[in-house]
Formats: sequence, C-alpha cells, structure tokens
Amino acid sequence: MMPRLQILRLTLRAKILLVVLLCVGIPVILMGSYLLDRNEEILAEKVRETLSNHLFRKASQVDDWMWQRTREVTRWSASFVVFEGVEALTRGTGDVSRAQRDLNAYLASVLGHYQAYESLYVIDPQGRMLASTRGEAWEDWAKGLLGKPEAARGGLVSPLHRSPFLGRPTLLALHAIQDRNDRTVGFFVERPDLRELLLLLNPPPGDPAPEFWLLDGEGRVLLQSGKIPANPGTEALPVVKPVPPEEAGPVVEASLPAVGRVIYGVRRLAGPSGGYLAATVPARVAFRSLDEARRQLLSFGVPALITVLLVSFYAARGLLRPILLLSEGARRLSRGETDVSLPVKGNDELADLTRTFNEMSARVREARQRLESLAITDELTQLYNRRHFQDMLEKELRRGAREDRPLSLLLLDLDHFKEFNDRWGHTEGDTELARVATIVMKNIRSTDSAFRYGGEELAVLLPSCPKLQAVPVAEKIRAAVSLRPPRGAAAEPRSTTVSIGVATFPEDGQALRALVDAADAALYAAKAQGRDRIVMAGDEASPPRAARG
Repeated sequence: MMPRLQILRLTLRAKILLVVLLCVGIPVILMGSYLLDRNEEILAEKVRETLSNHLFRKASQVDDWMWQRTREVTRWSASFVVFEGVEALTRGTGDVSRAQRDLNAYLASVLGHYQAYESLYVIDPQGRMLASTRGEAWEDWAKGLLGKPEAARGGLVSPLHRSPFLGRPTLLALHAIQDRNDRTVGFFVERPDLRELLLLLNPPPGDPAPEFWLLDGEGRVLLQSGKIPANPGTEALPVVKPVPPEEAGPVVEASLPAVGRVIYGVRRLAGPSGGYLAATVPARVAFRSLDEARRQLLSFGVPALITVLLVSFYAARGLLRPILLLSEGARRLSRGETDVSLPVKGNDELADLTRTFNEMSARVREARQRLESLAITDELTQLYNRRHFQDMLEKELRRGAREDRPLSLLLLDLDHFKEFNDRWGHTEGDTELARVATIVMKNIRSTDSAFRYGGEELAVLLPSCPKLQAVPVAEKIRAAVSLRPPRGAAAEPRSTTVSIGVATFPEDGQALRALVDAADAALYAAKAQGRDRIVMAGDEASPPRAARG
C-alpha cells in the first residue's frame, strides 16, 4: 500500500510541474485559485487549531486558579487555630475573647502572606460573622452555598455575582469547619481579588488574538475579555456548548448577536466553579491575510506572469516536501510512535502546521506518561500501591530532614482477616478491605497519603505530624473501622477490627527501612497485646491495654 501511495504523490507532482511548464495564462489563474483555496484551508485549520490551543490553555489556567482557591481554603479551614477559635465562639467554651483575638490574628497573618484575596472571614453555620480581616457581611444570595455537600468535602467556589454589600461583582470560596465528630461548626470564607482572574483572561499575544468569555452553566456571561459586566449572569451568549462527555465543542464560524461574524469554540471548565469558557475571533480578523492575498493576486499583471510561473515551479517542489513529511509523521504517530518530531523550516503556514503537529505529538507523549502514572494505584482499594509507598516515603523523609519536620507512619493490619475470608469468602473479604480503605481516606487530611502496603496491610503517611498528634488519627481510624451500622436481628455480625503501629521520623528511625521496621514492630506488638489497638514505636514492651470502642 505504501509504494502505491508514494507513486500517486510523485505523479501528482509531475503533473503540477508539467502544467507550470507548458501553460502560461489560464494555468496561472487556475493555480492562483488553487493556492488561494489551499491557503484558505490551511489558514482555517490554523485558526481552529490556534483557537483550540488557546482555549485549552486558558481553561486549564482558570481551572487551576479555581482549584488553588479551594485548596487554600481547605488547608486554612483545617488549622487548629481556626477549629479551636470557632468551637470556642460558637459554644461559648474557654476564653472567648482570647479565641476572638487569636482567630482575627490568624486571618490577618494569612492575608498578609497571600495577596490574592480581598478579605478572609469565618462565619457560623447560620452565616453570622465570627471573625474577619475587614468589615464583611454574609449576603442572602450566598446562603444557598452553606448547604452544599461540596463545602465539607473539597470546598466550593461560588459563581460571579453582584454583591449588594460591595456594590460590585464578587466571588467567594469556602470550606466547612468541622469538629471532632465531623459536624459543621462554621465556614472559612475567601473573597478573592478578581484582578488576577481578569489578567488570566486577557487576550494572549499573537495574531489573531482571541477574546475570552467566562460563562456559567446556563451559558450566561460572567466575564468578557478581562472585564466583568455590572450584573454578571444576566445576558446569555448563544453558543453551542459541548455535549457530555465531550469537554470541548467544535470550533465553528457563526454570527452572534451583538458580536457579529466570528469563529468561536467552547470548552467545559473542570474546576470547582463549573461553567464554560468560550473564545471568539472576528472572521474578518481571522481571514485578514487571505483577503490581502486576494487583493495582491488581482493586482498582478501580464508582465508578472512569467515570474509567477518560475516562482510556482520552485514553490510547488518545496511545498510538497513538508506535506509528505507531515503525512509520514502522521503514519508514524498512528503506529504508536510518540517520539515523532518533524523539522521546521521557514515561518509560513506549513511551518506553523508542522509546529502544531509537533505540539500534538508532545501531548500524545504526555498522555502516555499520565497513563503510566495510573500504575501506582491499587485497583481494589483505590489507594496508592506499595511501589509508590517506597517512593513517597523516601521523598517525605528527605523533605523532613531538609525542613526539620516530623513524619509519622501508620501501619494497619486487619485482625483475623484470614478467618474472615474463610468464613465469608474472598469476595466479601475484598469488599471489607475496600471499606476499610475508604474509612482510612475519610479520616486523614488532604495532605496525608494512604497506601495498600500488601495483602490486608495498609499504610498511612502523615507529613508534619508528630507522634502525639498521629496517635489520635490512628485512634479515629481504629474506632471508625470497628463501628458498623446495624444489619438487623437475623443477620450474623461481621465484625472487623484493625491493629495499628505508629512510628515517627526522626526519633523512631531516620532511614526508610528503619522507620518501617519500627512501625512494623509496633504493629506486631499491637497484635501480640490482643489486637484492635494502637501501639507506638518504643512502647512495644508495655503491658497490654484494653482497646477502646
């Protein structure tokens, strides 16, 4: 098949050169028309590809900006100062005035280090202000945010909304503050400075430079080309949104009210705010070079025909070579080769197309690397696997030594798991192991990592966590595992408990093997002392203690 295609390409080149050599008038006109059509196709593809690339990059930047807001509000809401202050202010326990001062001081300290926010404040579950870095009010339009489950999981970001309190549009990011029983006692709220978001959506340099539109889930305009409307979310942009599960719709040309004839694309935002990002380029700007080419072609006269023929003779021979290279590169990419990179010569449309192809090849290579990263996840428990545990532990040990921070390791083992499998079967055993893994993930911080260490043994890394703080985490996990919902009077109980060994860097071990051995020895001691309990490294010789719960 390949030799036949190659002969066809050579025959086409020979025919083009023959036409150029034998004809003068009509062939030049036809060739000019052909080149214009070809130029239009290449230019249209370039505009679509460029617009898609800009849209992808900008959508990723907006998503990253939104995720950064939720990550920060999640981290700050988990602070012990915040938890202790909110608990004191809402329940009236302890020194309330001191708690108020500490909470305000903490908010001011955070705001001083992060200039991306106008203000930070803390409210109770009813929206009453507990502490803030400036005068704030919880408005009626934001009350619906407090009942959303996302506020207690990963945090949420509100849509852009006009604030009657501020008299201008604003945005909020918040996360629930929970007590020791996972009950919501308040909310940590950020009010981001929108100037950073506006700068993200400014038109990028280049020609043509697209205009970006931030839309809500219904297609209403929240932000347009670095400007926020006075009342965001009131006017709709009638664009075709991508149909799930597609993330981006096709780049099309259409006439939009109040915008005119444009080429536009729409991409769904994957961040916590949801909605869409649209990019538009006026059609007259996108095809400006094509219009200029038509005018130049019409301005040619008879004296230039011979020059055109000579230029065409050499241009045809030179144009076909990069096209053949692109075709060969596409075939190699389709065969699974990811190291395809074509040479770029010149600075014309074909050179841009070649650069775009090279970028596509690089993205395919990156996608394969992302797939390889999935190999670090255990399929049954959805925790990291043991190989990734080794890598993460070495990394955290180096970081702990470099930054002089503690690192705690929990080793968990399901008690009598072999008897459980013998009694209920391996399918139920797998289900139980997955349940325990889910409980572990629910009871650790977002900065912690959980792993399936092997068989029914799990491991948890707690960075920046000394041993005295790691033990309550282990106890929380142990109690949650042993707690089961009632199964009915006739159902036979299926109780599962865990034994946990706790070791901390650097006191229990300064190297990977030493720390793991210390935790493993503590786990063995917990088993020997009767199971369903926690033993710290160094306490293995202590007399057995009765497990709580």
